[in-house]
Amino acid sequence: MWEAGLVVGSEGNVSRRADERHIAITPTSVPYETMSVEEIAIVELSSGRTVDSIRDPSYELPMHLGVYRGRADVQAIVHTHAPFVTTLSVLRRPLPPVLDEMMLDFGGTIEVSEYAFTGTEEVGENAVRALGDRVGVILANHGNVCVGRDLEHALRIAVVMESCARVYVQALQVGQPVELPAEAIKAGRRLFEERHKR
Repeated sequence: MWEAGLVVGSEGNVSRRADERHIAITPTSVPYETMSVEEIAIVELSSGRTVDSIRDPSYELPMHLGVYRGRADVQAIVHTHAPFVTTLSVLRRPLPPVLDEMMLDFGGTIEVSEYAFTGTEEVGENAVRALGDRVGVILANHGNVCVGRDLEHALRIAVVMESCARVYVQALQVGQPVELPAEAIKAGRRLFEERHKR
């Protein structure tokens, strides 16, 4: 995530389900290039209590817990402050399906959640509401949340989302981007549903 330019310093955070009762999450305020395995926090899903770590878990822990509790299918979360996605987040502008891969990867428009102050449970609640059954959501004035069946999948979603956001923002500078036709959106949605049933 850091090497792909989706975050700078210690921004953003990553987590995954460790087992049925716990998640593993990156620590707060630790630069990615110096982070060690021992600094990853193991947190109880039901209570949010840290059970193993030499560092405090990410400040955004409540958001991660909210998404895991609201979406039983989610196994991993990547939260970035990627530049083009964050540009859309401060504009509170959804990312519509303007490229075929957006339907295959995201299942439709990437919505913007309602705003909630960072580090609160409301961020997670709003993210789950706007996420629906899809794999990515833009957080108002904050960046994005990408979810997946494992860490690699969630990271790939984050990388593809930033790439699509870049194309969309650049297109907006020239004119009005044209969304995919309705039949392509319908066919893409079917393929997305089939792909994500696996």
